[in-house]
Amino acid sequence: MSDADLRRAAARFGTPLYQYDFDVIERQVLLLRRAIGPRFELAYAVKANPSAGVLHFLSKFGLSSDVASRGELAAALRAGFPRSKILATGPAKSDADLEALVRARVSIIHAEGEWELEQLEKIGARIRGRIPVGLRLNPPWGIAEKRVIIGGPGAKKFGFDIRSAERVLRTSFPHLDICGFQVFNASNVLDARLLVENTQNVLNLALSLSKKYAVPLRSVDFGGGFGVPYAQGEMPLNLGVLRKGLQEIAARVERELRLRGTRLVFEPGRFLVAESGTYVTRVLGTKRSLGVDYVLVDGGVHHFLRPVLLGTPHRVRLIPEKTNGRSGPSSPSKKSLVISGPLCTSLDILHPAARLPLPARGDLLAFENAGAYGYTESMPLFLSHEWPAEIGVRKGRLARLRKAPSAASLLAAQECPF
Repeated sequence: MSDADLRRAAARFGTPLYQYDFDVIERQVLLLRRAIGPRFELAYAVKANPSAGVLHFLSKFGLSSDVASRGELAAALRAGFPRSKILATGPAKSDADLEALVRARVSIIHAEGEWELEQLEKIGARIRGRIPVGLRLNPPWGIAEKRVIIGGPGAKKFGFDIRSAERVLRTSFPHLDICGFQVFNASNVLDARLLVENTQNVLNLALSLSKKYAVPLRSVDFGGGFGVPYAQGEMPLNLGVLRKGLQEIAARVERELRLRGTRLVFEPGRFLVAESGTYVTRVLGTKRSLGVDYVLVDGGVHHFLRPVLLGTPHRVRLIPEKTNGRSGPSSPSKKSLVISGPLCTSLDILHPAARLPLPARGDLLAFENAGAYGYTESMPLFLSHEWPAEIGVRKGRLARLRKAPSAASLLAAQECPF
């Protein structure tokens, strides 16, 4: 988004704010669809950005959706995703979550523990129906993530290890239709060759278990993992390499009788929305302490937790309030700046060493690639500051997506009974 777009949004809606470029979202959908080819299906991972405006826009492209709670289920249904295209994943689904998913008749529920299967069996017996279920598997291999978020080999809370899965497949569940497998074992992978290799490995594992335990393969879900570059110098995912590798897998699929008609699913979230988003804050002031330059802004990790949570600061750019004399060949030299927010904790660091000219009070700072795991991955109630608004821009037109709740409205929702 241009500096002018962000200045306009900040003037109209105030700061801090999140702004999403819907033209970028459309671009990412079309690019990834072209790369995976017609044999594979895209199911948007709602957790990446569940903003109603974003979900509604993505539903127009005919995508499926992956939900991890009954709240995300409600959001996906409201946005227009068909029930037949909703998948469910999540390592600790409550009884209420499972009831809601069954009641909504989603296409498949990926079970991650034996208690989930037992609870689904009880629900199936009560409704006198069969529930479509896939087993999420935790295989003994993974993708070499730069920072392990969801994948990697070894014990984890996600899915069934292979020994547990085989025990389950030998057990009778009369009201469950176990009809597929899922492996979601990577996040933000930038090496397309690793993604292709993982897809092949998941397919081999699903075929092996299907043959050994006579499981019909109506669905094989490869999870997500399509990465976007955050740090300076990181190269974007090579979609040409991805396309070539998946074309070869698709050709193999057509030769395998067990895979005729099988739904082959990827669950991207970050790749579709991360690069569309910018988190915008306004500079309140600067200070120098023991040789360190601090920039204090009106937003912080209560709105944008990812940089400190993962230790990976986002690229940030300075948008001067007044450009006269502050751009071009005579612009001020860059310094190493600590960008910090208003929270009463030293953890509130949006960037520990941003290389920027020293800003002035009133300037804007724009943190890029903030469209995924931004607004809703944070902790906005800490210190009771106002929340950021969410703004969309489509072909130059600005519109508010989510009105930020005020501190007064949040206080009004509470009670003092004692």
